[in-house]
Amino acid sequence: MQKPVIFVLFLLLSTILTTPLSGKPLPVDSAVSVIETLNTTLLDCMKRGDKLGYSGRYALLEPVMTQSFSFPYMVRKSSGSYWGELTDNQQKELLEKYIIWSVGRYAERFKEYKEQQFVIVSNESIREKYMMVISHIVKKSKETREFKYILMKNDGVWRIVDIQVEGVSQLSLTRAQFKSVLKDQGIDGLLKILDEKISKLDKY
Repeated sequence: MQKPVIFVLFLLLSTILTTPLSGKPLPVDSAVSVIETLNTTLLDCMKRGDKLGYSGRYALLEPVMTQSFSFPYMVRKSSGSYWGELTDNQQKELLEKYIIWSVGRYAERFKEYKEQQFVIVSNESIREKYMMVISHIVKKSKETREFKYILMKNDGVWRIVDIQVEGVSQLSLTRAQFKSVLKDQGIDGLLKILDEKISKLDKY
């Protein structure tokens, strides 16, 4: 008699673990898988934060983030029409520094584990090539912070192109900053500012 009871409990537990906060089961989708992989890596980064140090966290995050984010698309969008005015070498250097800065910020921020959990709440198609995946980071106190990931499908592959935090598009903020600097200071000014941002990261 005990085996059927255990089996039922196992099915019930499985249902709870695979059901989002909205109560609707999440379909298996590669866009969701991208965020799941990123969340898993961020959690690992936090749990081993002190042991890894900044350089170790960066090394852990860099390959996952370059696979999860469409950095080339994001830097082009952030540069606007100025992108086409840059030489190939300038475009390459800007992209490289943009990646270092982006990954570095994650390595700086996700370094402490205090029993936080990541929960994917929902996903929905917002346009033909785009999906929005909503993920929460839940603190031990049950306080949550919402991240809305916008993913674009290109050549059959989903990649993050924007994150909305508290209703604010991070790509829009970066675009406004980049275009302003490119207008007033040119590419050399933007590269210098990115170098300064990278140097100010808390690398411990």
